[in-house]
Amino acid sequence: MTVSPVLAAQPLTLTELLTRHATRLGLQSTAVPGLHLYRAVAASEPVHTVYTPSVCLVAQGRKLVQQGEASLAYGPEDLLLVSVSLPLTARILEASPDRPHLALHVDLAPALIAALAVEFPETAPGAGSQAGLVVTALEPLVQGAVLRLVRLLDTPQHIPALAPLILRELGYLLLVGPEGGRLRAMVQAAGQTHRIATAIERLVREYDRPLRVEQMARDVHMSVSGFHHHFKAVTALSPLQFQKRLRLQEARRLLLGRELDVTGAGFRVGYDSPSQFSREYRRLFGVSPRQDVMRWQVGGPVVPGAA
Repeated sequence: MTVSPVLAAQPLTLTELLTRHATRLGLQSTAVPGLHLYRAVAASEPVHTVYTPSVCLVAQGRKLVQQGEASLAYGPEDLLLVSVSLPLTARILEASPDRPHLALHVDLAPALIAALAVEFPETAPGAGSQAGLVVTALEPLVQGAVLRLVRLLDTPQHIPALAPLILRELGYLLLVGPEGGRLRAMVQAAGQTHRIATAIERLVREYDRPLRVEQMARDVHMSVSGFHHHFKAVTALSPLQFQKRLRLQEARRLLLGRELDVTGAGFRVGYDSPSQFSREYRRLFGVSPRQDVMRWQVGGPVVPGAA
């Protein structure tokens, strides 16, 4: 059977592009700055990970993320927007060898979003949501920009010239779209969400240090009560819960990567008491550190990553 020239010239869909370029299981970086692809061939158990500011799309399959008590499922018709760094629980719901889970995420550079927010101010300012995570309908213009970004993988010689333009276009479309207020709140220096985002980035960098909430509140020019209130509105966690998640997720990475033993991993992430480390590890992951390592060694769950 001969394929007509018209049909042969039809551009590839996102599923076809990811089938071609997401060649390894798990998360993989690409030659396009900030673009990461993901492939899985089986549903997964819940896995704890940290999502950085990004947009996530699923081309094939479905995924579930949990922030605090909230559960958000998304698939090919949706877009997951993460406006601040968050420790989340992720689970792949649909995947098989014949129909793999194919997804991607694009990092959002706060500096780019801030510059666009100044260049294109709101014509009718709204309150904007403080929550750092949302699933919303995937708009055709946003989908088109992401598709063109992925297509650059077929013409790597054009990536240096075109990728920055498409990333700027994507940032603009998100900023003027239904969830634009969420992104503006992230980068507006006078806003409470920006102050919380600053505190979050500090916590991510210094997760292993003692947490002094009063000092952190003063550093972002907020009262302690206001800091607690707005921090939970953005992250669905208290500052202490947020820090614990970061510590335990890093400890788990060290353990499963066989970089340290249980005692060493606990001390590395800031725990002075091995028994407290083991109790909190079990509370979050459902098993003790040693049981988790043994389970992983005999064939544990596939880590979903951030896409």
